[in-house]
Amino acid sequence: MYVLWLGNFAVYWTRPLPLAAHLLVSVAAIHLAFTIWHEAAHRNVSRTRWVNDAVGVVGMFPYMTPWFIQRWIHLEHHRQLNRDGDPNRIYTDGPFWALPLRYPRALGYARKILMGRDPRTRAERVGDLAIVLAIAGVYAAAFWHGVLLDVVLLWLVPVVVAKLVMDWYINYLPHVGLPPDRFLGTRVVDVPWLTPLVLGHNYHAVHHLWPHVPWHRYPAVFREKLEYLRSHGVPIEHRVFARRASVPAPGAADPLAR
Repeated sequence: MYVLWLGNFAVYWTRPLPLAAHLLVSVAAIHLAFTIWHEAAHRNVSRTRWVNDAVGVVGMFPYMTPWFIQRWIHLEHHRQLNRDGDPNRIYTDGPFWALPLRYPRALGYARKILMGRDPRTRAERVGDLAIVLAIAGVYAAAFWHGVLLDVVLLWLVPVVVAKLVMDWYINYLPHVGLPPDRFLGTRVVDVPWLTPLVLGHNYHAVHHLWPHVPWHRYPAVFREKLEYLRSHGVPIEHRVFARRASVPAPGAADPLAR
């Protein structure tokens, strides 16, 4: 990811390609960043906590997002899957084309956390502040050296595009129209050509059921557990661009306890 991302800047400043090519390379690099920090958030990188945190910080940096608060928000999504308290509900409670209009709600959610009982330790708060200052430092240095527009074009714009793509295949596609249920709340989109493009995250239900399975094993675990998934009603679809079917909520009082 870093070779693509930083190498793209190096080529742009030495032997530039068409701008569209540089934008696509940056989007691809930042697209890879999601899987890196996501694995670290679930401690799938190492059994040692600080190693996961280090990889998470480094992997999250291209997203221009503080690592520790993002990790907490992501794990809260797992705890509150499709409930009103799920921070990812902003991605699924309307049409995907209108998603950017709902992004301010994500900032409001983060602000509510930070202004209330902050779940981070003091060390984690310091770490997140250091990340924010480092990002600000990069932009300040770019402005000082007269390359601010380059950084905006090759970093900020690709982050916006990559986030929209990521929100589609991680937040919207797997969860839209589904109830707060351990099995019914996340779908699989079993389409082979999509798998390498999204690094297996089209098998997202596998991740929610077994979050310590690493990303590269999702397709294999899906095949191994197919009968189990079917027997528990996990939504399995075979088309990417289709109207997503809604699944009614089960009658259980506490569906996540099933």
